[in-house]
Formats: sequence, structure tokens, C-alpha cells
Amino acid sequence: MRRSPLAIALLLPLLWVTAFGCGDSKDSTDKAPTKAAPAETKVEPTPSADPKLPEDPFADDKWDDGETDGEEPAPPKAETPQGPWPGPCKITYKGGPTLRFKYTATGGTVRTDADADGNADVCSKFDRTGDLTTKISIDLDCNKKTDLRIEPKLEAGSNLAVAKVTATEENGGNREMTLIELGLFAGLEPGYALQAKRTDVDATIKDGKVTKAVIKGEGGTKVVIGYDKDGRVKSLDEDIEGDGTVDRKFTYKYDAKGNPTKIEVTVTTPQAKGGADGGKATKKKQTATVDYACWK
Repeated sequence: MRRSPLAIALLLPLLWVTAFGCGDSKDSTDKAPTKAAPAETKVEPTPSADPKLPEDPFADDKWDDGETDGEEPAPPKAETPQGPWPGPCKITYKGGPTLRFKYTATGGTVRTDADADGNADVCSKFDRTGDLTTKISIDLDCNKKTDLRIEPKLEAGSNLAVAKVTATEENGGNREMTLIELGLFAGLEPGYALQAKRTDVDATIKDGKVTKAVIKGEGGTKVVIGYDKDGRVKSLDEDIEGDGTVDRKFTYKYDAKGNPTKIEVTVTTPQAKGGADGGKATKKKQTATVDYACWK
């Protein structure tokens, strides 16, 4: 069954965690010296034209990469003594999705078992330049054919990106969306994805990082992001309908080298009035197991 890109993004939020870069890093539980809080600024977007692409933009996108349904990773690089692993080998949510990863010198692949039945439902491959993802190709059926492609470009001085989306009409067509690069993947996109053009997003930036972003208009999604003293994402609150309720809250913990060791997601579900719970919202927490065995 084909799923829409947006549905998949909502199903698999903020699951793929990768490293920001090398260099000594301390445990996230250390306390940083007190500093004067820098001023927050709102960044006005630059209007951009709708992306225009060839009639068959996926014609040269090859999936002959030797991928199989197994978990055996490609031969990994050795860990650097200064920094974290390039990324996890597997992330598993109890009763939820499992993501399996392979890495190359220029990117890698991820296979997602969304319904925990042991089979990959969605496949994707990604290209990197340094620590930044420059392109991700998504195969919604794992049949080695690209259904859509996302190419983000960062705005100067911030982790906010404008992403060109190349897609068939049945997958939403060519468009633009806004991404917040967090050193992790939001579902299948390289960062937290806001399904709106950059000109339709209000962003607040502090120390070069987005701390709040809101899609303009009634019912627009709102996200509030917290970072630790090393600039890594610590928490993300997501208000999907912009009604003041945090629908999903993500928290992250890291080891001394900067590898994410724990991911927690708390989902708040509103209940109908007159229900068994008296109409009160319910909360459910899930914790992810993050596996780095392929690097050891």
C-alpha cells in the first residue's frame, strides 16, 4: 500500500540521529558556565520560485546498491577518538517502527519497517557533504525506484533550510518545503520538516539555530526546539494544529562522545467529550533503543 510522504513523515518523526561533527564533546549532563542570553531574532524569508524540473527527473537515479532485507551493515569506518559514530546502526521503538542503516563515504541508506512485521516498508538513500545532508531519495515501496527526492539548502548563518522537493503528481508534485537541520532526520527528511514554503514560515533564530518556527495562518504547525550547551538538539515540542497543545514532545540524551543513547517521545491524544475518561487528553510515552553494534 502506498503511503503519502506527509503520512510517513508523521509516522516516523525524528528517528534518525546522526553526528554533528568531530571534536571533543562532554556529557550532556555537564553544566555550562552561565552566559548572558543573546537576543533572539526573527529571520524574514527570501521569496523563491516554484522548482521546475525535467519531465523525468528520476531517470538517472540508480538503486543498484546491493541492499538486501538483512541487517548486516556495510564495512564501517573506524570510530575517531575525538567524536561520535557517524550514526546509529539501528533504532527500534517498542511496538513501533524499526530503522536500519548502512553508511558509505558519501552518504548511506536506511530501510524502515514501519509496522514492525520484519519487512522494510520504505527505503531511502542519502548524500552528505561533510556533516550536512544534501540529498535524500525516497522509495516508498522498496522496489528500487525513486518516488520523491528532497534537496535542502541552508540559509546563511542558520540551521534553517529551503528544500526543493521533486515528486510525481501522485506524491504531491514538485514543491518547496522548509527544513530545520538538527543533525538528525525527521521521518524521511534530513531535519524537521515543515510542509510549507519558506515564505510561509516565521522562524526565530538564536546563536544560528532555530528555537521556534511557525507556519503562518490559522492551524499552522508550531515547533519549539531546545539545545544543549554543545548545540545538539535536546528537546522538540510539536503543536501540529497550532492550537496551543503539545501533541508530541521529543527528548534526547547523549553519551560523553555525543552519540545519542536515548530518545523518548511523548504523544498527547485528545479524547472526545463524554468518553470513558471524561474527555481528558491521554499521554503515551515511547522510548527508542539506539544500536551502534555495526561500528564496534
